[in-house]
Amino acid sequence: MKSANIKKINFAILILFPVIMLIFLIVCNVYSINLNNNITKELNVFTNSLSSNIESKYMETISQYFGEQLRNSNRAEEITNLVKEHVRLGINPNFSTLKFSINRLIGNSLLRVTYVALFLLVLMFALILFMNYTNNSLNNNPEPVAETENDIESDMKEFEKKETQILTRKNKEENSSDKEDKEYVENLPTIILKKSEDKKIKEIEKMYQNLVAEIKGAKDEKALEILENIFSIDDRNYMALNGAGILYTKMYSKNNKSLYFRKADKYYESAISIYDNKDTLNNKGVLYSTRYGKENSDYDYNTALTIFDNMIYSSEKKDIILLNNRATIYLAKYNITGNNELFENALKDYGEIIEEDENNISALNNRSALYFNKYKRTDDIQLFDKSIEDVRKAFKIDANEALSNDDGPIYIYKY
Repeated sequence: MKSANIKKINFAILILFPVIMLIFLIVCNVYSINLNNNITKELNVFTNSLSSNIESKYMETISQYFGEQLRNSNRAEEITNLVKEHVRLGINPNFSTLKFSINRLIGNSLLRVTYVALFLLVLMFALILFMNYTNNSLNNNPEPVAETENDIESDMKEFEKKETQILTRKNKEENSSDKEDKEYVENLPTIILKKSEDKKIKEIEKMYQNLVAEIKGAKDEKALEILENIFSIDDRNYMALNGAGILYTKMYSKNNKSLYFRKADKYYESAISIYDNKDTLNNKGVLYSTRYGKENSDYDYNTALTIFDNMIYSSEKKDIILLNNRATIYLAKYNITGNNELFENALKDYGEIIEEDENNISALNNRSALYFNKYKRTDDIQLFDKSIEDVRKAFKIDANEALSNDDGPIYIYKY
């Protein structure tokens, strides 16, 4: 539709412009002809008037100076006509030249205007033809336009599809966010409790580290204070219960009070009931091994040996601490009974430990004690030398630790 309108406008311009230019040329020519006639007419009037005036003035001048002669002359009229003729001949050619120049100037101006008008007419005609040609070319090839319209329609559909997807995703995210917020609010008490528990656990772990340091430093009073603080926060923390068992086992070893034994055993049982941990079982075996060394009860010996044997046989990897503690209870019973089989069993376990870790001071000290006790029974100097050799190795590794373990058979706790 738009193309048809443009074509009609171009066609109207193509017809109308030449007509306007033609009318313009006709008007210019009519105006030029009228102007030329008027100028010619005015020049003729002016020429005649000027000739009459000059003739009159010339005759007055002649009459003034030669009037008497002319009046007496028979040729006065002839002279007067002659003067008038010469005046006309002197004036008319010059005015004729002037009229010719004016006519040529007007004609040249009109010709130039005509040429310019014709040039504009040709230029406009060519421009209109070009515009019509371009418009016809576009009209004759409508497929790209159709493709463009199809592309626009396709783009609009794609845009609407993406917009729908974005809105859908946004709604899902909002719903998901609302759901998460709702779940967060519902689980908020649990989250708060969990954070509180995490904070409490970290606090207990820090206090437990201090407890271990105090127990190893034999500072029983401070260790008891730390335990009291831990139990005020959580009286069922298995680490604290295990630590309490170790503390009271050491106190029983030093003071031989049955109350300490019962407390240690109770704490170990409570820890095992919460978390069946091999570390706690090992420490309970040490407790019964310690009482066996004091009371020589077969019940304590069998209880401790059963604990160590079960854990050693069920362990996938060699546990040096368990081997040391089993060897040490063999040593304790050998010291009481002198049974050579117990000596060999203890020697075998200590040998495995030292083969695994040649700098294990506890195993070196315990094996030295084993050699020395058998030396006292047999007076075999080789056993004495072996005992001295193990002590020297232990002192060479760490003299302070070697001296601190000189109170009898050494059991190792698991904290």
